[in-house]
Amino acid sequence: MSIPLFLKDIKDNIFLLLIFVFLMSLYLGVIIYMYDPNGVGALVDMLSLLPVALVKAMRLSTIDSGLTGFIGSLFYGIIIYLFPMVYCIILGNRLVAKWVNDGSFACLLTTPNSRVKIIVTQGLYMVFSIIVLFSVLFLVGLAISGYCFPGTLDKSVFFELNLCACLLTITVGMICFFFSCLFNDTTLSLGFGAGILIIFFLFTILSGISDLTAFLGKYSLYNAFNSLAIVKGEANIVTICVGFLTISLLLFAAGVGAFGIKRLPV
Repeated sequence: MSIPLFLKDIKDNIFLLLIFVFLMSLYLGVIIYMYDPNGVGALVDMLSLLPVALVKAMRLSTIDSGLTGFIGSLFYGIIIYLFPMVYCIILGNRLVAKWVNDGSFACLLTTPNSRVKIIVTQGLYMVFSIIVLFSVLFLVGLAISGYCFPGTLDKSVFFELNLCACLLTITVGMICFFFSCLFNDTTLSLGFGAGILIIFFLFTILSGISDLTAFLGKYSLYNAFNSLAIVKGEANIVTICVGFLTISLLLFAAGVGAFGIKRLPV
């Protein structure tokens, strides 16, 4: 890994990271503040005014009455898919394809750093930034829950939610990283990277609408993360984590390999 390049990545992308840290922390804080220890009846009544298909698509047909389950239902549902997906699409393109497209990488390769060292640094920055994002979310969740509802949050389950969501997002990030390494053109990088993730997202949404579309969930990466199953203790955390880690490592290795052999524009 190149430390100077890693520090430059931090400097160049810190504003992007801070935006998503702020937005997601804000959403998490609002959701925790909305929680009613006396029950979720008011929220259920409000959701009953919406079309049933929309409620199912947003995975809000079942809301746990406990604080941890409430957060799992409202924050670790659609929000945890959508915001990190957008972040990874933008960052993946900025770390590799954009540099290649404007010729900056060709200049970078004139330094003593090898291709492999450079691209590994870019991939490690993506992983690092995602870990920072979810570490902040975990601390924000603990702080706000402890202030508003002391002793109500199940910290171990909340940690498991964050860990699985973090590893899911790293996998999503590695998909973007792979296509950013594969293509020199930012249009192709964004088209394939974002396109696949959007298809996964749509399949996840559509799978919850009815029994006829439920099969689509089998083809979505996002369906491997079920927040309510984690809250209820019905999910195998080790299997989920190992699965995401394996896919991430394979995509990372494939991205490094693809970048190492492709021709770069001068």
